[in-house]
Amino acid sequence: MWFDFGVVLVGALLAAIVSGSSGFAFALIASAIWLHVLAPSEVVPLAVICSMLVNLVMVWHLRREVKFRMLWPFLAGAMIGVPIGVAALHQLDAHLLRQGVGVLLVFYSVYMFRQPKMPIVRLSAAGGLAADGAVGMLGGFMGGATSLNGIFPTLWCGLRGWSKTEQRGVFQPYILIVHAMTLAWLGGVGELTMRTAQNVLLCIPALLIGGWAGLRLFHHVSEKGFRKMILLLFFLSGIGLIM
Repeated sequence: MWFDFGVVLVGALLAAIVSGSSGFAFALIASAIWLHVLAPSEVVPLAVICSMLVNLVMVWHLRREVKFRMLWPFLAGAMIGVPIGVAALHQLDAHLLRQGVGVLLVFYSVYMFRQPKMPIVRLSAAGGLAADGAVGMLGGFMGGATSLNGIFPTLWCGLRGWSKTEQRGVFQPYILIVHAMTLAWLGGVGELTMRTAQNVLLCIPALLIGGWAGLRLFHHVSEKGFRKMILLLFFLSGIGLIM
């Protein structure tokens, strides 16, 4: 019992530090640790709630960077993707899905590390809105099914050529709101338990400390350093998901 509590606490602390500095990857880091002591059906709601708490602080801190005109297509897509993902939670092979995402992240990060700068996807106004909505729907599906809603929006924001603050002004509130959507759907299908509530209370101090440390790191990272940090997190997260 105490060992399980320790693993949950360490996972929350490390994930909060990473999320505070990069804006995403809380569920990736936490899930990779928590799955050693918790069942997947317990990890998803716990990761959703804890990530939502961390992102509340992050979004408030970065509130001046949030631009609704850039954010709304992602949220519109997520409204379709989240309920589909929650419905698929017990139908999909979550292990196989995570491994597939892991392989994609490893190949993507290795390829991008070899590029002198991040390539930019240039689209028309209508094409950009459609693509943003599709990515938002995919992120919503992944959030409902695995709690990993931030991977594809984060990846896509980088390809759009936005600055680090613009990127976080989109995918930070996106992650928060999609987690809230997912939590509402999970509650509706009975996935929230007393043990989940106990684990959330246990994690709160680690979330506050880790989020504060991560934000301090974010403000000391350059645009180039931020890009490298995101790619490194993609690579490490991909390896973790594969293993």
